[in-house]
Amino acid sequence: MDGIGYLPEPSDHRILSAVDPSISGWQEDFRSKVIGWEPHKPPLTQAPRGRQNRTIGVWVVLAIFIALFLLLDYQQPITKLTYPDSEWAWEDSGIRELQNSNLSGQGVNVCIVDTGVDISHPDLQTVQIHFKDFVGTSMTAVDYGDSNHGTMMVGILVADGHISGAAPNVTLSVAAALQSDTDGENSGDEETVAAAIDWCWQEQDADIISLSLGGDAMSGGKSTYSAVERALAAGTYVIAAAGNDGGSDDDGYVATPANVPLAIAVGAVNEDGRLWNASSQGNQQLDSGLRLSPNEKPEVVAPGVEIISTGRDNTYFRSSGTSDATVFVTGALALILEQHNELLPSQSSGSSCIELVKDALVNSSAHLIGQVMPHDDGAGYGALDSSAWLAEISATLPCD
Repeated sequence: MDGIGYLPEPSDHRILSAVDPSISGWQEDFRSKVIGWEPHKPPLTQAPRGRQNRTIGVWVVLAIFIALFLLLDYQQPITKLTYPDSEWAWEDSGIRELQNSNLSGQGVNVCIVDTGVDISHPDLQTVQIHFKDFVGTSMTAVDYGDSNHGTMMVGILVADGHISGAAPNVTLSVAAALQSDTDGENSGDEETVAAAIDWCWQEQDADIISLSLGGDAMSGGKSTYSAVERALAAGTYVIAAAGNDGGSDDDGYVATPANVPLAIAVGAVNEDGRLWNASSQGNQQLDSGLRLSPNEKPEVVAPGVEIISTGRDNTYFRSSGTSDATVFVTGALALILEQHNELLPSQSSGSSCIELVKDALVNSSAHLIGQVMPHDDGAGYGALDSSAWLAEISATLPCD
C-alpha cells in the first residue's frame, strides 16, 4: 500500500478513491519541439500488477475507512472528515484574499493553449468554454493528453467543486495545440502552437494568454516567439512557464516563449516557500545586451509542487511543475484586471500597461529565503503575492 494516494469522490467526499502515484512528478526531458510538462505514465510492464494490487487495496482501505468513520461519527458527532487538497497554493499566493474581496475574474478573457480540456469532469460542468481544435477536427472540447494536462490547468483556473479555481468567472477559451506522442509526452508543432496563440488574441479577444508549455530557447522556437511578440504588441498579457530543467541539468535558459522580454516567465515554489529544484533558471544575456528590470527571467515564482487539480475519468491528479505555477499567475492577473479594467487591452494602447503591471510585479513579489536581490536567476523577483501586486498597481496607475 506504500505510495498509494487517495482523493474523495466528487459526489461524496466521504468516499475515497485510489489515485496512481506515478502521475505525481514532472517530465524531465521536456525540450522537444513545443511541449507541455506532463507527468510520466507508469511503465507498461508494471501496470497490470500495479492495478491489481491497488484494486485489492482499495477495498481493504475502504472497509477500514468506513468502519473508522462510523466509530468516529458515533463518538464525536461534530468531527468533519479531512481529505487531500492543495488549498495552500491558492492561499499562499494571495488569490483567496482577492476572491474574498468579491473578485472572480468577471469580464476578463483568458485563453489557454495546451492539450485541450475534458469538460465532462464534475468540477468543470458549469464552466462555459470556447474551444478550438488545432490538433484534429473535433468540434467539441477534447483533451489529447494521456494524463489530461490541459484539463488540469483549466481546473486550477476555473474549477468549481472539490477544486475551487483561481478565477472561476473569466470568459475562457481553450486551444488544443499539443498532444501525447508515442512516448506519452506532450508535444506540438511550432506552427500549430503559433496559430493557436494568434487565435487567442485575434479571434477570441484574449486579455491574457496562459502558456504552460515551452521549447528549447537555444534551438528553434521562432514561430511561437514571434506569435507571442504579436500578442504583446496588441496589449495582450502573456504568462508562460519558465521550464522544468532546473538543477544539475539546467541549461541556464528559460524556455521559449517565456524568454520573450515582455512575457511573464513563471518558476515554481513548494508549500514551504522554497524554490522547486527543477524550476528552470534564466540567463540575463540578450543579443542586444543584458536584460533589464522588469524583464529579467524568470520574473516570478508561484505554487507549483504537488498541486491537485482536475484529471481524466472524473478523477483528480497531482502534478509538479512550472505549468501549474503559470496558471496561478494567470488567475491572479485576471482578478486584478477585473478590479482595474482600464488595464485591459481593449482599454489601453500597445504595451504600456504591460510594463506597468510588470513593474508592479517586481515591487510586490515576496522574497524567498536565500534569494539573491534584486533579481535571482531561479526565484526571479520573488514569489507571487496577489494582494500586494494589486495594491502596487493601484498605487501606480494610470498607464503612460
